[in-house]
Amino acid sequence: MVPTFRSFLLVLALVLSPFAWSADRVVASLPGGAAITSDEVMAEALRLPPPAQAQVLARPPDVAQFSQNLLIRRELARRAEAEGLEKDPKVAAALRAARERVLADATLARAEGAAPERAALERLARNQYDATPQKYETAEQVRVRHILVSAKACEPEARARQLLAEARKPGADFAALAQANSDDPGSAARGGDLGFFAKGRMTPDFEAAAFALKQPGDLSDVVKTEFGFHVIRLEERKPAERQSFDSVRDSLVKSLADSEARNKRQQVLDQITGAIQFDREAIDGLVANRGAPARRN
Repeated sequence: MVPTFRSFLLVLALVLSPFAWSADRVVASLPGGAAITSDEVMAEALRLPPPAQAQVLARPPDVAQFSQNLLIRRELARRAEAEGLEKDPKVAAALRAARERVLADATLARAEGAAPERAALERLARNQYDATPQKYETAEQVRVRHILVSAKACEPEARARQLLAEARKPGADFAALAQANSDDPGSAARGGDLGFFAKGRMTPDFEAAAFALKQPGDLSDVVKTEFGFHVIRLEERKPAERQSFDSVRDSLVKSLADSEARNKRQQVLDQITGAIQFDREAIDGLVANRGAPARRN
């Protein structure tokens, strides 16, 4: 958690420049009333999902809007206290629940402790990579273009064979033919390009014809599928290969670090859940009453 916190401190410092920045600098305030500090902005931002954290702190207007929202919430809370709303039983119960959530999160965060050293995680990552090499193998892939003549078209097979004949002419532009004639709305605008795919992604007859092509530029015969009739052109092939350790090291290290943190949190949770005792009659009573509030005399 420390590196993440520091990184956001840096982002916030950049966002607030050219003003001098300090952790307790007031970011937004009401005259003679509530105020929001940089520390509080950071604390709230870190409670958001990572993508939202970065977005909140991306630009000065975003920081200002976020701070404004926090300040409005604080001012409304101040007014509620002034009116004694915290004494309302429902409000009091919600406040207790919110406090418990914050403290529970803090306890679990502390249970994680310091992150394992990078060197130790890299050794574990290497062991995992060597022990399960099959996980890092990528299957053979092909990239093709195709022209689809829909089965609903007039004499679709004859039309597909006519397009195949045009594609076989010297100097033919297959991409242009596909763009002008293909009934596949997903690929026609890209000249029929379907990108790279491995076996198991396409319908069997289409896939068999695509992988049977050997050299870039090779054309298939007309291929019939449930979608209609296809003419396929091979663009590229990628042989099966294994990803290098260097290419997967960072993702493995992150996965191991996340797993270690989850395990430490789970140990605390297991210790608590193992000691919990339930009152089955009380549970059955809640079910019978469908959560209806208890009557008061």
